[in-house]
Amino acid sequence: MKKFLAIAFLLFAGCILKAQNYPSDWVKYTSDRYFHDIESASSKQTALDLSRTNLARQIQVKVQEQSQIDKQAVNGKTSVLYSSQKNFSTDVDMDLAQTQSYYDESASKYYVITYINRQEACNYYENDVKMFVSNVNNIIAIADNYINTGFKSKAKDELQRALDMFDGRIGKPFFWMNVFGLDEYEIRQYLNKVNKLEQTVKSKLADLEYGTTYCIVCTADNFGRKYFKLQNEIKGDLSESGCNFVDDPNTADYVIYIDAAAREYNKVETGNVTAYHSFVDAAIAIDKVATNQRIYEDEISVKGSHTLSFDEAGRDGYKKIRKEISKMLKENIKL
Repeated sequence: MKKFLAIAFLLFAGCILKAQNYPSDWVKYTSDRYFHDIESASSKQTALDLSRTNLARQIQVKVQEQSQIDKQAVNGKTSVLYSSQKNFSTDVDMDLAQTQSYYDESASKYYVITYINRQEACNYYENDVKMFVSNVNNIIAIADNYINTGFKSKAKDELQRALDMFDGRIGKPFFWMNVFGLDEYEIRQYLNKVNKLEQTVKSKLADLEYGTTYCIVCTADNFGRKYFKLQNEIKGDLSESGCNFVDDPNTADYVIYIDAAAREYNKVETGNVTAYHSFVDAAIAIDKVATNQRIYEDEISVKGSHTLSFDEAGRDGYKKIRKEISKMLKENIKL
């Protein structure tokens, strides 16, 4: 019975179209599977403009009646929700519109139909979402490779680029899939996949925020006595810039080697005052653990002075050289 009614409808619609001088094969574009509009005019361009304009109005009405994308935070996670919004306004997407024209010689008129296949439109935006997911996954793979090879700053840049993409373009295909009538369950499936992917990117970024670690291996000798303050003070300087430290060189991203020692320089007597001068010499090196590569190496010497002894002059030298070493390290490690 249903089959008979469908055939009868097509025959009836075909007769109407034929009677109105439209091509009979246009009847298929008048079903619910399409947005469509048919116009006639003495000028083909006029009929085309009218048809496209009226089709755009149809879709605009659909937009206003249906929904908008409302992006909001729910329990710390980003969720894309739909809500009815009568006054929603947006540029109607006519990129998928197709047209056909027919000239009726007896009436000296052009007939133009403009239509959009809803399923094809949904497929188009589904592919857009799939391409988006693929692109983000590729970026994550690149970031993971950077992490595995010790380039965490580059990994962070890649992941931030991926995160920016979620705000930049992912809303549009979801909106149009809804307008063109994709099944709500399928939309939710895509939403869940995109939301999960966004959380993955955010999680990896959070891990990298304080993820780069450093280990300082320091030996500092001041005339036979160990000068422990040098390592602790340099750690303090670098911590202020966001460095995180571990004690085991094998678990660090970078290992900083400092080998320092004080030596006598001279003693100058001026009247009743004796000035002792000592030099503190330090060799500094930075190794990148992931690549087993020495990325920096240098030496520095600083003179210290005091009126009590070479030992105190050495301490003064350490106070001065600590600032120079911290400055050098900040310039040569990725903070």
